[in-house]
Amino acid sequence: MSDSFIAPSEPFLIFLRHAVQAKQNGQAEAQSIWLQAAACLHNMDDGSLDGLMIGLIEQERHDEVFALANAVAQLNPDSVAANVRLGYALQMANRHHDALQPYRHAMSIKADFPNLRKNLAIALRTSGGDPFEEMKLLEEVVEADPQDGDAWSNLTLARLGCRDLDGALAASARAVELNGRNEAAWTNRVQALKESQRWDEAEHHAMVASDLAPDDASLRTGLAVLRLLRGNYAEGWLGHEARWEDPSTMKLHARPVFSAPRWQGEPLADKTLLVWGEQGMGDVLQFCRYIPALAARVHLEGGRIVWNSFAQMGELLARSLGEHVDGYTAGGGIESLPPFDYEIPLVSLPLVLGTTEATIPNAVPYLRPDPAASAAWRARLAGEKRLKVGLAWTGSLNHGRNPFRRVGWERYASWFRDIDGVAFYSLQPGATDDVAAAQSAGLTIADYTAEFATFDDTAAFVTAMDLVITVCTSIAHLSGALGQRTWVLLDVNPYWPWLLERRDSPWYPSATLYRQRQFAQWDAVLDEVARDLSALAQSPV
Repeated sequence: MSDSFIAPSEPFLIFLRHAVQAKQNGQAEAQSIWLQAAACLHNMDDGSLDGLMIGLIEQERHDEVFALANAVAQLNPDSVAANVRLGYALQMANRHHDALQPYRHAMSIKADFPNLRKNLAIALRTSGGDPFEEMKLLEEVVEADPQDGDAWSNLTLARLGCRDLDGALAASARAVELNGRNEAAWTNRVQALKESQRWDEAEHHAMVASDLAPDDASLRTGLAVLRLLRGNYAEGWLGHEARWEDPSTMKLHARPVFSAPRWQGEPLADKTLLVWGEQGMGDVLQFCRYIPALAARVHLEGGRIVWNSFAQMGELLARSLGEHVDGYTAGGGIESLPPFDYEIPLVSLPLVLGTTEATIPNAVPYLRPDPAASAAWRARLAGEKRLKVGLAWTGSLNHGRNPFRRVGWERYASWFRDIDGVAFYSLQPGATDDVAAAQSAGLTIADYTAEFATFDDTAAFVTAMDLVITVCTSIAHLSGALGQRTWVLLDVNPYWPWLLERRDSPWYPSATLYRQRQFAQWDAVLDEVARDLSALAQSPV
């Protein structure tokens, strides 16, 4: 950007907005007057206006880019530059879906405008758009410019989204070849290697990426998660603390600003330690098992322990583990917390307590639903003499890995509808349309989830099941924590607690793990599950 760049004045933008309003009102003469007034302040030719927008972009003045580009695009809808800059400004405001329209309009006029295809592809990815459209755009980019390393790197993820693993591996290799000093190229290569189950190479590439950008906490977090997945808890727990420096983690689960320091193992005599829930519901269900051991340590030192978790748990945690702590609260802001001297997030407890695979607290059940509610569900379902099986077929629709983790009701219907001796029940909240579709496809499945207001309610229902079949989602952790027979269906690159290759889980002794053998291939998994389910249905429970 030139040192002589002068940002547009507020009057200039006001004149343009008045011109837009005049155009919308069909007032051609007023529009012309306002445009003449604007022209007195800044050149109005396309090149000058685009230079102005580029200058604002380089100064990261995204609100002004949006205001200017939006006005110019409305005054001259066929201005490719204005539509492209408008799309970019919308992306910078995290309005990725809104950016699609101006980008697509620009594509219809001049598809080879610089970076247009790449920007549209990114907007598609971040807004959950069609991965095949994204892939096609990026393939056009690399065909036009085979030396564009960024496009090859982005193409890696697009091809994975289209389940083209070989293509993703080829794209990621090319990206690293062209951009060997770019950590994003190495990181996307890591993703392709993990999906191909080349774990040694994946970890090596993750280390290189982290070394290239040592200040990028997301890379250290990713490396730590990979190590945890491979059972390297010694390095994994320590590295996982970088999550609190990772902008993506902080954006979704911002670390509260406490008045007391983080506990680093200091003596707790006459002190109060706050433990608080973080991240997803599954994490709370998995790591709350550490409360008894931590509380014993705190009390042994002469201290107190208070615990705050999510209101969505209902009374489940307080009933199950509340006797170990000196105080339990759910929800609320920092101002509602009891006094404390130190704080620690729940998922950091394995590090503090030095967890190895051999020392995981895995006695189940460690969660107990309301006995009366459990008994009531058993009584309501007592007339059903077949094997009672709860089903969960997808995780959170907003989770980035859900497209790879979800099995979908469609597969359950295809593989389970003809199995005799089984009564199916939905454990999928807010999925009435899915349940209706599965029923229409021939799967007889009952749905009581409208009666589940909290995880405590769900837990009571789960205890009335003979078996839970689920993908990687909070239901898997809940059922495992309740000690229920649980079959978990996993993709080739699973969430780290499930580790690799093994059929059992050191975290949940009652769980059996059914794993994909190849990327995105569920058929063999469902064949095995259906066979085992048929056998179980014919044997005494």
